[in-house]
Amino acid sequence: MFRHLLRTAPLALALTAPAALAADFVVPAGTVQVYDTSLGSLVVDRFVVEAGAVLRVRGPFAFRVQAQLIRIDGDLDLDGTDHPGVLTINVPSVPVPGANGGPGGGRGGTGSWLTTQTTPRGGQGFGPFLLPNTGGLGGESAYSTDTTGIGRRGAGGGGGVFGPAETIAPGQESRANLGRIALAGRPGSVTGFGAVSLQARPRGGGVGPAVFVDANPLNDFFGVKPQVPVPLVGELLAPIGGQGGGAGGDSVHSSVFPPLTFSASANDQGCGGGGGGGLGLLLARRIVVGPAGRVHADGGAGGGGENTQFLNRVGGGGGGGSGGMLLLQGNLIDLSQAQPDALRALGGEGGAGANDVSRAEGGGGHGGPGLVQLHVPGGNGAFVLLPGGATLADVSAPRAHVLLVQPGL
Repeated sequence: MFRHLLRTAPLALALTAPAALAADFVVPAGTVQVYDTSLGSLVVDRFVVEAGAVLRVRGPFAFRVQAQLIRIDGDLDLDGTDHPGVLTINVPSVPVPGANGGPGGGRGGTGSWLTTQTTPRGGQGFGPFLLPNTGGLGGESAYSTDTTGIGRRGAGGGGGVFGPAETIAPGQESRANLGRIALAGRPGSVTGFGAVSLQARPRGGGVGPAVFVDANPLNDFFGVKPQVPVPLVGELLAPIGGQGGGAGGDSVHSSVFPPLTFSASANDQGCGGGGGGGLGLLLARRIVVGPAGRVHADGGAGGGGENTQFLNRVGGGGGGGSGGMLLLQGNLIDLSQAQPDALRALGGEGGAGANDVSRAEGGGGHGGPGLVQLHVPGGNGAFVLLPGGATLADVSAPRAHVLLVQPGL
């Protein structure tokens, strides 16, 4: 079990953590532990995840650690939850909840959310701290008289949005860009009709609402970046977690919408969305990420919709959650032994569409990236140690911002 001192932390600057603290929080090598943020913040002398250990952080609030030393040699997991997909058949009166977000991250939208009538589109994902209707949009349900379900496949839910897109390969659909750009859900069957539009082919859910909305792409962060002659203030007003993905649309056997009767055998469910990545605040005099250390707040994957035969996925797939936010603040941040992408906040994959294939007809959209931020004295990159010949883009995904120390965290 944990070896730690747990208390509610005051709103204090990380660099002035009291020297008198003597207790440690250590996750021993070879163990897998879960920490619930409902227990509060951690104020300790040393916070250590040993090599081969995993600390999974869950809960409704941000994960905040204040210490003299933070050392990550194992795995610190603040990810949103992956959705397993629709596992039932012919129960449209039982909603398909979205997957939970990471600590402080949004939950995915709910599939088939109406319980006494047919659902016209999948539910919208939740934003950070479970703010409703601020995540990826739901896909349209499809209706037609097709008896197999294939000709009335629901549309996929949209991916969650947080940080700006950061693609590394040509074409937004490239697998290399998965999690680095938010994508809308794929449309449903060509021969189906949308339950909202009442037009041919149900529409995929759009991506979540933009977090950064001003015209300046250089200030897409929280805090202050040193710049001559005037420091650049980030647009984000406070640290937050990621958005959940939208749910997929249902598949409805009917010649009209809404159907004249609500029948279990005539409705196949779309899937809920993936959870948004969490918010992690790691505040210490010295932070070290070792050669096997990883800190990640990735979005969860959306799940695939209901099947009528094998894995044909006639219900729309859920959208992936966006990446969350990692904020590290210290006098020195030592990444000199860190592996590639040791700090990561990427979006989750969209749920499977036709024939259980990602981004096929009815598939969910991928979630977009979150933010990685390193706050050091003067915003001076000399206080961030990197492996020889490496750049921030090598050890973080998306590429980390180097910023001034932020009071009041």
